[in-house]
Amino acid sequence: MDGEYTKPYTTDEVLHGIALIQAHLAEDTDAIAALHGDDEDPQAAHEIARALFALTHIVVYGAIIPQMWVIKKDLSYGHTSHVPELSLALLMVERIEHRLELADEHPVVNALSMGDVMGLIVRCAGTDMDDVPAFLDTVRERTLRSIEA
Repeated sequence: MDGEYTKPYTTDEVLHGIALIQAHLAEDTDAIAALHGDDEDPQAAHEIARALFALTHIVVYGAIIPQMWVIKKDLSYGHTSHVPELSLALLMVERIEHRLELADEHPVVNALSMGDVMGLIVRCAGTDMDDVPAFLDTVRERTLRSIEA
């Protein structure tokens, strides 16, 4: 089908990303260990990087941009580069996507990505740090509902 959008991630990757961040926020060492796999395994590091990219993508394109459109649609910024939150959100997607290649050899980039995703949710989605788990629960519920549809 022409014009059909193909997501650059899977539903499982989104759910994995949500679980990773929630485990870190809850400081659940058993869950973290289960979700991270072997620290020395490049495949595990790549899967984590993909999961964080998927989560970032869905947060930016599924929550932040639509929210900005609803709130700011009557304001004129001229060019979209004049909307700092939008520029930051799009930059985060790009940065985390570039880290996919690095994760195989440098798994530490995944820790940076986790911090960036949490910062993105706080900064651009208008969420307090204490509310990030609830925000992620909502993303998980919507993701699961999209499977059923």
